[in-house]
Amino acid sequence: MSNQTNTTDFIDYDLNESFSHFDWEELAPVLVVYSLTFFLGLVGNVVIIGSTLCPRLRPLPSTPTNVFLGGLATADLLLILFCIPVKVAKLFSYTWTMGLFLCKSVHYMQSVSAICSVVTLTAMSIERYYAIVHPMRAQYTCTISQARKIVITTWVVSFLLGIPMIFTQTHKEVGLRVIAYWCVRDSEFGLLWRAHEVYMLVLVLVLPLAVMGYCYTAICWEIWRVMKRRYHLTSRRTLNPTNVDMESIPMTQRQSVRSTRRTQREDDQTEEESRTIRQVVKMLVAVVVLFVICWGPILVDNMLTAYGYLPRIKVGTYKHLNTAFQLMAYFNSCINPIVYGFMSKHFRESFLSAACGGWCICWSRRGYRAPVRRHPSLSQTRTTSIRWA
Repeated sequence: MSNQTNTTDFIDYDLNESFSHFDWEELAPVLVVYSLTFFLGLVGNVVIIGSTLCPRLRPLPSTPTNVFLGGLATADLLLILFCIPVKVAKLFSYTWTMGLFLCKSVHYMQSVSAICSVVTLTAMSIERYYAIVHPMRAQYTCTISQARKIVITTWVVSFLLGIPMIFTQTHKEVGLRVIAYWCVRDSEFGLLWRAHEVYMLVLVLVLPLAVMGYCYTAICWEIWRVMKRRYHLTSRRTLNPTNVDMESIPMTQRQSVRSTRRTQREDDQTEEESRTIRQVVKMLVAVVVLFVICWGPILVDNMLTAYGYLPRIKVGTYKHLNTAFQLMAYFNSCINPIVYGFMSKHFRESFLSAACGGWCICWSRRGYRAPVRRHPSLSQTRTTSIRWA
């Protein structure tokens, strides 16, 4: 009787073959995206950290914005180094084979990285708000030392805010014929699971978006107001042309012409500064939008799954969408350096200037810093807004 049972039970099931069989049509695209994210993110974020935070290698000026960019790159690098290798290894296993510690710590570090990134982006928007809308107050609040303190505080707070993930993620025993483990959300405590997903959605998406939306709206309004006032001032000057012969006018009028030309030079300099400010603001807004696009879908998907609107076991289209959402979240960690290079002319020129000579020399000459000109519009205070008013 027992022999008959052994031959009829699991008649089409070969344990060894099932563990050695992989669907490469699904695995190959995922592996390509993970590999691309890892290498681009590793190189790009190391470059950003070296360019903004390391004293010997820093080709960019030390400003609050660059300090925040360095902190953001550090959070992205943490996610890439700690989580992506484990995610790739998990692709080749039907169960979780890396133990309880990695089950909880990998998801915990993923939460910490997401929280740290979005809190840093929020702090950057607030710093830009004070520097452009309230330049007098920014002289005392938007300083480099304050930015460093905020970055350190952000890291500490992120590690604390990520603690609920440790209790939500569980190392679950599964299997009848062969005992194995899954690393999944603990569905036995449904209230805790649902509360955690709402907590992450509000903390990482809703609240930061509200703060950043207000700050960048106020910044855009201030820039538009200043541009409008400058247009009216320029229009009035065009009614009084100054291209006249200096020898044919009295001395007092010559002084007036020199003063007018000096004012025009100052206006040209102010125009250049304002153009750089607009460029920096556009870059930061692009970083925020990309963060929302990359992290929003997986956060919403997790919450809908916790409340039963989406199936817990992902198959078919749901599986492909969930995989795409996870890839998007990780891909965000490598996309920020690309945005800096494409959208910030000052960042690109400063880095290339240092990369051509400064970084090679700094290894042979201790304490060397690349001779990069400090742009007024990227300094730790904003006096240009005072001159516009």
